[in-house]
Amino acid sequence: MTAPSVVLLAAPGTLPGIDRSLRRAGVRLVRIESVVPRPVDPRTWRPRLARAPAPDTVVVTSRAAVGAGVRPARRVLIPPTGSPEFWAAGPGTAAALRRDGVDRVRRPRAVGAAAVARSLARGPRRRVVYLRSDAAGPELARLLRRRGHRVLDLVVYRLEAPSRLTGPARHALAAADLVVVTSPSGLASLRRRVGRPTFVRLARTARLVVLGDRSRRAARIHGFRHIAVAPSTVGQRFTRYLLRELRDARA
Repeated sequence: MTAPSVVLLAAPGTLPGIDRSLRRAGVRLVRIESVVPRPVDPRTWRPRLARAPAPDTVVVTSRAAVGAGVRPARRVLIPPTGSPEFWAAGPGTAAALRRDGVDRVRRPRAVGAAAVARSLARGPRRRVVYLRSDAAGPELARLLRRRGHRVLDLVVYRLEAPSRLTGPARHALAAADLVVVTSPSGLASLRRRVGRPTFVRLARTARLVVLGDRSRRAARIHGFRHIAVAPSTVGQRFTRYLLRELRDARA
């Protein structure tokens, strides 16, 4: 019997802790870049941030937004008088913020932007800066505004599609026991790169693991039949979850 395999479709460096754990468990992990983040020139959005009232909350939904948004605007976002709360959509983003010296980092129990919105809905009205990609869209900002928060919505990086999939990557997708997709943009990129017939076949047969409610909804819209939402992206817990899913897939 061949070794079980997992394909991870994600931006470079996503979920860095799972490679070794899966390898020790005898699982082959194949990483395929789903999108390539490109920072937006801070001179195009930093003046808006400088003119806005000082935020008490900064929402960051990806590691790319830490590099493209938090670092270039550090002096404005973290003044000497005290740091606002930084809300991260997942543990990888939270870890990236802490590595950059951000102290007041919080994250919801679940993963994803929708979970951040639910957490902020329970508290007082806030002055929020939302650092995001162009592909994320304004949905989270609108949701926060409907709940009474004042939101400055800033696109700090853009997502570009990588080149076409290689033959080995296509073979890995077709043979995978599990396909892990970390964002709705990753699914859209996959559809463009493999073509409609192959994508429809994947949607019909692949066992898909996604992170967060937005990715689950996107997978349903794309027609995937077998969708599981990972309860955590913390390295050890996420690995254990994947191993359980693999056992079910090969039962």
